[in-house]
Amino acid sequence: MNYIYESYFKTIKGEKHFFVKKYLRLDGIGEVSDIMEGYGMHTDFKKACLIAGIKEVHLQQKIFDSMEANLAEAKIINLNSSLAPVMTIAG
Repeated sequence: MNYIYESYFKTIKGEKHFFVKKYLRLDGIGEVSDIMEGYGMHTDFKKACLIAGIKEVHLQQKIFDSMEANLAEAKIINLNSSLAPVMTIAG
C-alpha cells in the first residue's frame, strides 16, 4: 500500500485556487480502486496540502514541482478559424 497525489489549479473569479488530492493505493489486492483519504482546496498551495492531510514540507514541494512539470508538458493547439463549423438555417 502506498499514497499517490493529484494536484492542479483553476482560476476562479480571477484568483488561482489549488486543488490537492491524497489517495491510498492498495497494491496486490486485485482491481481495487484508489481510496481518497484527503482533499484540499485553497488559494495558497501549502494550505491546500494541509487541508488534504499532507504535512511534510518536502512532499508538498514534490507535489508542487510535479504539477508545474505537467503544466510545462501541456500541448498548445492553435485553432484555425477556417475550421470552425458552418451553421446553415433551412428556411
